Amino acid sequence: MKLYHLNSHLSWRLWISPEKMLPSHLPRLLLADRHHPRFVRHCPVAQTIIPKLQLLDWEQLPTTLAMQPGGERTVPLAAYVGAYLVKLDQALPTFGALRCFLRSHPALVWALGFPLVPQPHQFEADLCLPSQRHFSRKLSTLPNEILQTLLDGQVSWLQDRLGEPFGQTVSIDTKHILAWVRENNPKAYMKEGRFDKTQQPPGDPDCKLGCKRRRNQTTPTKEGQPATGQVSIGEYYWGYASGVVAAKVPAAGEFVLAELTQTFDCSDSTYFLPLMAQVEQRLGYRPRYGTADAAFDSWCARIRPP
Repeated sequence: MKLYHLNSHLSWRLWISPEKMLPSHLPRLLLADRHHPRFVRHCPVAQTIIPKLQLLDWEQLPTTLAMQPGGERTVPLAAYVGAYLVKLDQALPTFGALRCFLRSHPALVWALGFPLVPQPHQFEADLCLPSQRHFSRKLSTLPNEILQTLLDGQVSWLQDRLGEPFGQTVSIDTKHILAWVRENNPKAYMKEGRFDKTQQPPGDPDCKLGCKRRRNQTTPTKEGQPATGQVSIGEYYWGYASGVVAAKVPAAGEFVLAELTQTFDCSDSTYFLPLMAQVEQRLGYRPRYGTADAAFDSWCARIRPP
């Protein structure tokens, strides 16, 4: 992490003209704490979140700026990335909830680097934020390579501080991500095609149909007669799945080493080799031990070094 210092006679104008204080593509939270405005230093929510965000290597982000719809102003890419991390950290369910949260905490709007709309002695947080729809649209177009680069820097930082045992034991698993389509809503009436993989949901042109889990169920027979057999019943959804490799360090926490998101029609076994290749590239060695569920049993032996 690199903190940027300012001349003392400029610090009082920090919130009005931040572009003069540090590179425009970096968030203002990288400024030294003593140069943060008073309302930022006195906001307990901001003081809890900012130290977490300062751990990221923000200088890995490209220097290009993201345009607002219509081109009225430019928004640093770091502001969007930081806002999405706040959404995860605060477990906010929607982008509408994220926008309301940021609007209620102007200190975070300042720290993340959103362009400020100055008013006399203050700024209007609501005018500084993109719309709920633009938050969602920007996330869908954000290149995954940029986020993977941030993860590269985070894993390297953890490895330097936690030493060689870090990453020797890993765990791998996948989590389904339901697409926001009416086919996944059991209350939405559909005459046919709810789980027809040839009929792509119009609400999400990229999602795919997959099975979350299967269970065996006895087949019904005539009244008074025993069941004659079992059939496989599956839970089907349209969407995606995210695979993650994590390493747990006692007294330190659990940290993500690699991530891969694919459409829901991909089996769990297709995640193993790409994820482990990411882990080996970032750590510089292959983990010795790994834990996984039954879907990865046929691949776990490959974790062991040759």
